[in-house]
This record gives sequence, structure tokens and C-alpha cells, in this order.
Amino acid sequence: MTTQVASVSPSMITNLFTLLRQRHRALVKQGKASPGLAMLALTAILYFWIGRIRAGNKPPPRGKAIPHLKTHLFMADVAFQYVKARAEGDELKWVQGLSKQGLTLTTAFVGHCLILAFEPSSVQHMLVKNFENYPKGPEFHRAFSPFMGTGIFNSDGAAWKNQRALARPHFQVTEYKGAAHIETQINQVFEIVDKAIDGREIIDAQDLWSRYTIDVATGFLFGDCINALGVPQSKFLSAFNYTQKVCGWKVRLCDYQALVPTFGFPQKVKDMDAVLMPIVDTAIAKEMKRRTEMSTEDAQENEHQHDNLLNHFLNSADENGKPFDRIYLRDMLMNFLLAGRDTSTNLLTFMCYNLGKHPDVMERVRQEIFEVVGRDRKPDHEDIKKLKFLKQVINETLRLYPAVPFNIKTCLDDDVLPNGYFVPKGSLVVHSSYVTHRMKEYWGDDAEEFDPDRWGPERVKIVRPFMYFPFHAGPRICLGQNFAYNQAMNTMTRLMQKYTWKVVDGFVPKPESDITMYSRNGMKIIFDHYRE
Repeated sequence: MTTQVASVSPSMITNLFTLLRQRHRALVKQGKASPGLAMLALTAILYFWIGRIRAGNKPPPRGKAIPHLKTHLFMADVAFQYVKARAEGDELKWVQGLSKQGLTLTTAFVGHCLILAFEPSSVQHMLVKNFENYPKGPEFHRAFSPFMGTGIFNSDGAAWKNQRALARPHFQVTEYKGAAHIETQINQVFEIVDKAIDGREIIDAQDLWSRYTIDVATGFLFGDCINALGVPQSKFLSAFNYTQKVCGWKVRLCDYQALVPTFGFPQKVKDMDAVLMPIVDTAIAKEMKRRTEMSTEDAQENEHQHDNLLNHFLNSADENGKPFDRIYLRDMLMNFLLAGRDTSTNLLTFMCYNLGKHPDVMERVRQEIFEVVGRDRKPDHEDIKKLKFLKQVINETLRLYPAVPFNIKTCLDDDVLPNGYFVPKGSLVVHSSYVTHRMKEYWGDDAEEFDPDRWGPERVKIVRPFMYFPFHAGPRICLGQNFAYNQAMNTMTRLMQKYTWKVVDGFVPKPESDITMYSRNGMKIIFDHYRE
């Protein structure tokens, strides 16, 4: 299989778009055009270029040719459907619908061979068995480097391996036994919920948990909480969300990232750096002072005693054996903050939704908590291990609402998937936990239903490898997986000891993804004090 593309370069498209955008701005100032025409112009340009793509019929050098996604009008129909689905908040469902055409599909997309691979064996092949052949790739790095630099989330090769090896010890379970690391933040959550109950107010649980998890993450990673719970309109949090959205659109457009409007992006990065860089600089100054005042013997004894991830990296070296500079440390913090905050926000938000929609399940969880932990005692690490049904609820929430619903890889060399399909060098390969987790072929006719009992001792036996991979898998499996489970179980235990809740009547979340999943319209929850 080959893909033949007309001789239209990224620079030609970008220059044309720039001219149209400049002309459009002038017309807007004169009152002769509306801002919406900019997107129309962009769409027209992309449709024109996509319309000149022709998929060749040459057979692959080995393996089978991947079936083509069924399209009409040179993909204009698919492009329109995607834009419509994105605008209506149905992007994830739309991509899920494509799997009805086949579990492995290909199409031409903005100059690249794009492959959709939903089969568990294909996912396992890319993430584990032939891992080195499927890095994130240059398009991904270019999209995210202004936001996350060369941090672990946005790197491959030696830099990624070194950061991961250094960070792994800090994420061992011994680092966060018990609920001590969330105590200040959970008490702030109680204050917010109590105030809402007294005022009979609806809480946006997604906003609440996003502020809570970023405070927990910054305390755990940096040793310095940014207090987003105390500042509802945090500039840092606003910038953090905005930059993810822009980067998410950039990676979708591959070579044509310059078409994504980024007028506010530099300022948003400055808003985040205004918080992060002082934390880095203060940590560096403290470490230098500590080393100056500490004897050689004391330094050796304290070499591995670091309070947080930032201090841990300050006492380590990069892949070239050199100390990390302040920019590298900033990038590292931003990357781990993204992973630590967004995974937990997504999980807690959709747990609230699922439990609020299923009061019978909520009561089963609560009774387990009362039996194991009690009605007011803080859970310890041994308690958490005994909360079996609560963990089933978490697993089922992550099945239906995985934190990273899509992932994109670049194929370095020609390859053949386990199902026999040929993947050409340079292809962009997308796999989706959201799609695979909801396939009736694997999960049964009730695949779309929330049912924690599918994770019970008997039914869990049907879960085959890579039917379920909410934390990625293989060498790049999420370092914070155990942290996320422990945080969610501690948090939900404390919450359910005090409160009950329900989803606002008629509210339906609209899950979508920039980098990680979130609900476009928030999560409208009504809390109340628990009374027997």
C-alpha cells in the first residue's frame, strides 16, 4: 500500500492561510466579515488539499493491505462529520463509530498515511513487542514542545529513559502510604462542599477535582502546593487547560500546526512559568545551600532522602551525566504535573458521575468503607488494600472513561501487525483505549453499561491482555498508576464517609479529549450530608 500526494507543501498551505488570515482580520476591523469565516477559510483550504490526495492500489511488499476508511468526495464527508462531531461534543463516539467499518483501517490525512488500530493484539504489538519502532514521533514533539519542552511525556530515546529511571523510585508505594499527602486538600474540599450544601448550590465536580488534584500533585511533586482550591479563578490552572487544548489541535494537524491560532499561547506559558520557575529557583538555591553547609558524610547519608520529585532530580544527572538546568527541571515538572493531575481529575470526576447515577453501587461502596475503615477514621495503606469493591468501581470507571482516550505513534520502519496488515514506514498509527474498552466483540453486549461486577473474581477472568489499558502499557506504562489508585481510593473513602450525591436531573456529560479526557460541559453534582 502506498499513498500518493499531490505536490502541495506545508509551507505553501501555511503561506496561503496566513494571507487569508491577514485579509480576514482587516475585513473584521472594517465590519465586513465575521470571525467565523476564519475557520471556514481554513476548512476550505484543507478540503482543497485533501481533495487532491489519491490512495494508490499498489500491493504492500509484505502482509496484507489495510482496508481503507470508506469516504466520499475526497474525504470531505469524513472531514465534515468530524468537525460536526467535535462541535457537538461527540468526537469520541464518532471515532468509536468508525470501528464498525473494521478494527484496522487506513486513510490519507494531511499528507500522511493514517492508520487506526483498535485490535488488542495490535495495541500490544506497538506498546510492547515492537515498542522501539513506534515512538511518539516528530509531529507530536513539535506540537507539545512549547508547552512541555523535552520532558518525559514529550520525549523518546535516551532522554525519556533517563527521566523515567530517575523518577521511578519516587513513585513507589512507600512514598505515599496512607492519606497524609491529601489531608490539607481534602479538608478544603469538605469546606467547599459544606458551603454548597448550605447554599443549596450545584457543584461542578470536574472543576472541584481539577483544583484538588493539581494541589495534591504540586505538593507531592514540587513540595509546594499552588493552592488552586483557595483560588477558583487560578491563572495557572486556566493557562494549563488552554495550552493543552492548543497542543491537542496542533498534533491533529501534523505538518500544518502553524494553522492553529495561538495568539494567547505565549502569555499562557508565561503565566505558568511565573508559578513554576520561582519554585525551581527556590529549590535550586536551597539545595546549593544544603550542599555547602553539609559535611561529606552527611551528604552521603542523605543522598537518597528527598522529600519530593524536584529535590530528587536536583540530586541527579541528565542522560549526558550533567546536572539538570533550571529549564530542564521546569519541563520535567510540567510533564509530571500533566500526568499526575489530569489522570486523577478524570478518574474522580467520572467516579462521581457513575456513583451519582447508580445509588445502589454507591451504597455498596459506602458499606464496604464502613466495614473496613469505619465512619470517621482516616484510611491507612492496609485499609486501602481491603477495599476490593471500590477498586472494581475505579476499574470500571477507567474502562468507560480512560484518562487518555487516544494515543498516536509514528512507525519508524515498515512493519506487519499480528493480524497480518502491513504498516508503511512514516505512518501515523492511532490506538484508542476508549474504543477498545467499549467493543462488544470483547466485552459483550453490555459493553457500554457501567457494571463494576465485571471486575469481580469470576467475570474478570474473561479480560484478555490489552482489552484494558487505561494507564498505557509496556515500557511507557504510567509511573503514577499506583499513585492514582491510592489517591482516588483515599479521596473517595473520606468523601463517602461524610456525603452522598446525585447527578443533576437531565444532565449528560460530553466527554472529549485534547490530551486527556474531560467533560466539555463539566460535571453537575448535587451533594448532601450522609444520613442513615
